[in-house]
Amino acid sequence: MIPFLSVIGRGNTGKTTLIRNLIRELGILGYSVAVIKHDPEEHGTVDRKGSDTWLFREAGSRAVILASPSRITLFRTTEKEQFPEELFQLCGDVDLIILEGYKKRDYPKIFLWTEKKEKLDVDPLWNLLAIIYTKEEEKEALKRFGDTAIPLFCRDDSVKIAQFVEQYIFKTKERDKGGR
Repeated sequence: MIPFLSVIGRGNTGKTTLIRNLIRELGILGYSVAVIKHDPEEHGTVDRKGSDTWLFREAGSRAVILASPSRITLFRTTEKEQFPEELFQLCGDVDLIILEGYKKRDYPKIFLWTEKKEKLDVDPLWNLLAIIYTKEEEKEALKRFGDTAIPLFCRDDSVKIAQFVEQYIFKTKERDKGGR
């Protein structure tokens, strides 16, 4: 299976920025990455009202594919939410799939913590790979999580975070091959 991880955190903590930086840095290291964004409240505005794709879906089409020379966008009506594993095949041949969200699922996660928005402690059931903090909150993050076995990274250090994720990809692929 393709290695995957989830980036979680409250709204406006920098999840999208971190993922964009990881895509860039992992690309420099020679890895290809796909992203699946969770939108449980359906706030996303990709298929805008009045567009051709929206009109086709409104007319009753169960699937609409928008195809161009450089990309394919699929809009498909579903009876229930699709789990990311059911969507992996749509991502093509990639080295890593990054999920944005899915904090309630038992997936390996990178957590963007911020004291301003997180009053709760880290849930041990979150299956955390790493905790990311802001430079301004470094002292508090180290005080709060420094004694845990979970690696800590400053959000500004994209290179180190990407290198950590690279090790995760390598370990996952070795484990799937039956190695240790």
